Amino acid sequence: MYPSYFGLFEPCFSIAPDPRYLFLSAQHREALAHLVHGASEQGGFVLLTGEVGTGKTTVCRAFLEQLPEGVEVALILNPYLTARELLVAVCEAFGVAFDGQERSLRRLIDALGHHLLTLHAQGRRALLIVDEAQNLRPRVLEQIRLLTNLETNTHKLLRVFLLGQPELRQMLARPALRQVDQRITARVHLRPFDRTETTAYIRHRLAVAGCDRALFTAPALWRIHRWSRGLPRLINVLCDRSLLGAYVGHRPWVDARVVAHAARELGGEPGHDRSYGARPALIVTTVLALALGIGGWGMGWLGPRTPFTPSSAGLSLGSSLAGTPERLRAAVVPEPEAMLRLLRRWGIDRDGLGEGAPCGQVGAFGLRCESGQGSLATLRRLDRPALLRLDGAETTTPGYLVLTGLTGRQALIDRPEGVLAVQAEVLDRLWSGRFVLLWKLPPVGGAVIGPGDPPEAIRWLRQQLAKLPELGLSDHDAPGFDPMLRKALERFQRSQGLAADGLAGPRTLIALHNRVDRPGVARLREWRP
Repeated sequence: MYPSYFGLFEPCFSIAPDPRYLFLSAQHREALAHLVHGASEQGGFVLLTGEVGTGKTTVCRAFLEQLPEGVEVALILNPYLTARELLVAVCEAFGVAFDGQERSLRRLIDALGHHLLTLHAQGRRALLIVDEAQNLRPRVLEQIRLLTNLETNTHKLLRVFLLGQPELRQMLARPALRQVDQRITARVHLRPFDRTETTAYIRHRLAVAGCDRALFTAPALWRIHRWSRGLPRLINVLCDRSLLGAYVGHRPWVDARVVAHAARELGGEPGHDRSYGARPALIVTTVLALALGIGGWGMGWLGPRTPFTPSSAGLSLGSSLAGTPERLRAAVVPEPEAMLRLLRRWGIDRDGLGEGAPCGQVGAFGLRCESGQGSLATLRRLDRPALLRLDGAETTTPGYLVLTGLTGRQALIDRPEGVLAVQAEVLDRLWSGRFVLLWKLPPVGGAVIGPGDPPEAIRWLRQQLAKLPELGLSDHDAPGFDPMLRKALERFQRSQGLAADGLAGPRTLIALHNRVDRPGVARLREWRP
């Protein structure tokens, strides 16, 4: 219902563990690295734990998407099994042939051992993954340990990954299971997101689904984190319900009131901590009040606000600037018309756009919208023609200016009757700071390239980064999104003043296109009158 309303390609807050939406926080990146490294070793256990909804299964699915060469996997999703049932399930998952009438433990272990030896002779490795492992009975867990005794003189034949909730760690601490605990060579525990990670997670999922603007205000994000306690699954549930609520209410974004209503529908405030006293609550209220009174309008976080005009700021324009506000207002056009003009800067001439949000129509041309809040200095760095949101007390509805070039201290605005040149500092004062620009999608892949994406998209990213000598990355065809590629990407992001999250998102791809000079890209600096 709501995706097309907000310009999304699909609902992006499903609770299904879709690796395309994997958000690699520092801890999730560490967990994925341990799984990839653990699959290349021989024998032993890797333990991945975390509270319900922290992303264990999603990390596992991402690992399976980039499974190392020569690894054969048996995945057990239902651990409510006896020792014999578990062995049958493992044999079936590995494709081991055994007599259906002979299912004694000894015969099952013999059949599995023969299969593992065959894999070893072929230079392949066997990996057993048990999800929800906290539900394993101690006797069954001990049976899994005994399977790791299958070995040659030099190699263990079976590697085991245990994924489970925090009580799995408590179970392994029992004296009766100390032999299992001693064989764990890597332990990773996923904790809930902090507030910064929650915000980054929400924005990441929106970007993957094609979001071209900020859909959640800062107070809404704060409330989502508080309600969800930073658990990704609960974040997804609340965000999905909040977007639906904003759609039903015909709102352009999700504010704190919409989130609060959605939270009540889902069952109150699970994240509310009743131990908070009056003093912390007063501090929070005071900070929010200051944000409303002092800085809220400037950051565009708090939804509708009093428009910024020279008169409201006490500004007096000198005689050399006389008439500039009127000339700019005359250049303001509705968003669909502004988008058509912006497309022409990309060499795309259309008489009109289809139904729906303008940004939802540009994907057909291999383009994507990127919105933000900033200044002309921000747009100089991005180096793309842009639509500038101009809010004013004299305008009945918000409109857009089409910024087609920046030259020296002048901003060049596209109009039907020709280009209007205004002083950049004057435009910065009148402009709300909100912008929408177009950028060119990679020839392969989507708006975000990271672990779990198709090999051709990862290969393209590697080739582009390898064109920058300072990164020291070879363009050889390495398998998947390896650590060398991630480190090179993070170095590039830091060099461009971007968050080094190891994911090639819209701002990273825009900066990369600027550095490697991709063809067919409209640039502000290339404008000629």
